[in-house]
Amino acid sequence: MKMKCLIVDDEHIARKILSDYVGKVPELELVASCSSALQALNHIKNDRIDVLFLDIQMPDLTGLDFLKILPNRPATILTTAYSEFAVQSYELDVVDYLLKPIDFDRFYKAVTKVISLKDSKVDYPLTSSPTLSTDKLFIKADGKIISVAFQDIIVINGQGPYVQLITVYNRKIMTLQSMSKLEELLPANFHRIHRSHIVNINHIDSIDGYMVRLKDHTAIVSKNKRDEFLKLIDQLNLLGD
Repeated sequence: MKMKCLIVDDEHIARKILSDYVGKVPELELVASCSSALQALNHIKNDRIDVLFLDIQMPDLTGLDFLKILPNRPATILTTAYSEFAVQSYELDVVDYLLKPIDFDRFYKAVTKVISLKDSKVDYPLTSSPTLSTDKLFIKADGKIISVAFQDIIVINGQGPYVQLITVYNRKIMTLQSMSKLEELLPANFHRIHRSHIVNINHIDSIDGYMVRLKDHTAIVSKNKRDEFLKLIDQLNLLGD
């Protein structure tokens, strides 16, 4: 089944380019191309939308503000000429962030992320028996059950109804699961620093403001969790000024 797409951009040429790109990908089907977020809202309410291509800077209602009011967001790819919104978009669980002008290769790379999310949908979640002691999770992904050692997990990112586990050797595993349920299964060295990020404290390289660096990856600490997180770090063997 093709994924239904909605394009939202106040620039005609941008909508035309994205429409042409969508037409080149067999897995995609364009439902509508809108010049404003308010116009797009009707399609979100009345049509099945799987993928949303959304501009940020638009009159009346910005793309980011539009995302914040959507109760059930489609997989969203932001399209913008401004890189300074990257952190905000990351907090809204967007799939990708495309800087204009957008070439087809970069567009297709973003689309493949959405396709991989769709293909990795599973019919039951991570499991861990409360009566057994184990040092790993068993995850159903890609049609099979995968064993993942807790110590190998670097960071866990929430992406809509899915979670992505990033492990050593840059292995990435996507499965259908809520962050809250997963949080219950993790040992004490894991800490949720954002509604979309759980980090393994053993893999933290540095903390710079709201940015946590873990090997080749980064995660953001939300404002309401930062004090709690820093207090936890302070309780460890923190040395120096």
